[in-house]
Amino acid sequence: MRDNKWLAEQLHSLHTKYFSDVPIENTILVRFGRESKTRFGSIIAKPTSGYRDPVTYITINSLFKDETVPEFVIIGTLLHEFVHYAHGFHSPIKRKYRYPHQGGIVNREIRARGAGETLALQTKWIKTTYRDFLRSKNLI
Repeated sequence: MRDNKWLAEQLHSLHTKYFSDVPIENTILVRFGRESKTRFGSIIAKPTSGYRDPVTYITINSLFKDETVPEFVIIGTLLHEFVHYAHGFHSPIKRKYRYPHQGGIVNREIRARGAGETLALQTKWIKTTYRDFLRSKNLI
């Protein structure tokens, strides 16, 4: 079952497998958010009561709770958002670039860390199947 706990487990696994060199310097909460036709995920940091440092929230499109969406689509989205964290966007880590998508740095980083196959599968699914998936949900 895909829920917020499952997302947290996936993020922890990805951190261990691909980003073990990236320190987790604040609390990261990952959750499913609202449905969106165009946004797969987002990352934001904001102050939250009960936490000393701002909390980083990674939000994943709730359409992806649907089990017909391949797991690699969610994994690719989590990788994308965590690269932003590793690059210092919405995290306490020193910022590495001026812009978050500058020159294709996110996809280049994902490939460099050994997750290029996931990225390729996700890209292919988006191009070949995502539109039909949205149509099946009466969203287009």
